[in-house]
Amino acid sequence: MITKSYGINNWLFTIIGLTFLSGCTTTSSNNQLDFSDIPPDTRETTLTQAVSAEQNSQFDKAIVLYAKALEIQPSDEEKPTIAMTNTAVFYKIGLLEVKQGNTELGRKAFRQVLKVEPSHVLAQTQLGIIYLAQRNKQDALVLLTKAIATDQLRLANEEQTKNTYFSLDELSPTEAYMGLAVIHDLKGDHDRAIALFNLIKPVTPQDPILFTNIGYSHYLVGNFVEAEINFKTAIDLDMQFSRAWVDLGLVYVRKGMYSKALQTLKQVMPTEHAYNDIGYFLILEGRYREAEYFLERAIELSPSYFVKANVNLENLKIHMNKNIDLAYSDE
Repeated sequence: MITKSYGINNWLFTIIGLTFLSGCTTTSSNNQLDFSDIPPDTRETTLTQAVSAEQNSQFDKAIVLYAKALEIQPSDEEKPTIAMTNTAVFYKIGLLEVKQGNTELGRKAFRQVLKVEPSHVLAQTQLGIIYLAQRNKQDALVLLTKAIATDQLRLANEEQTKNTYFSLDELSPTEAYMGLAVIHDLKGDHDRAIALFNLIKPVTPQDPILFTNIGYSHYLVGNFVEAEINFKTAIDLDMQFSRAWVDLGLVYVRKGMYSKALQTLKQVMPTEHAYNDIGYFLILEGRYREAEYFLERAIELSPSYFVKANVNLENLKIHMNKNIDLAYSDE
């Protein structure tokens, strides 16, 4: 049964209108979606086509078909092989919109899910992650905490536990736990962040992002040994994961191992960028003379177009001159 609370007609108009305007991969030469194979107006066939389009990476077409299915009430005779409520359809649309980079439409879809089903853990998680990416920590914290509380209630049993949380399983919204851990890191509560990251590890032991996040939490508390171990684990899982390489290079900078830092950063960036980044890190550490050397080397390697190093070097010299003036004034 479709209720007015969904606002389905407005949603369908928005989806189709924006898809026409975007001219994306599933469109023909005149930037119009090909509707020649859209099935008759039955919910079952429409959802079947939507799932097929999604599986074939025709995400725009899938979104339109899922939205179309929202308008169709199942017939009494229909015994669907794809049983999907309107709430589930909206959640699917939200995921696909986010995958397409349409974060605002994704946000609206997840909010629509929560209007009908306020305790929908996966929608809470996805909307919380969107808010976190938008630096809306307060709303993200509320949603992610709710998702985790619901999941923990599901996991609870009669056995006593000394842990703050019950162990997770394959149904747990790991992104919610990950997002909450990031919020703890941003608030400076690194021990709680590490505890949450470690809670996720048994469920997703092959996730390079998780190990990089664990490494960065250790880095923030000055535990460079554990940070290095976790960054290396992330790289072993995905040699192309640039963030893990950069963070590992940052560890070596903090340890004064500049040659190793340079070789590490060069895995994911040109040599002049590596010199500049080391110089910038050293500025943040207050190690200005060392920073000057690396910034000058970056400019030597790429004098014609590498603007960043020149800007960093000029700012560094201004800062150093201010310090000299202050020293003379003290005398």
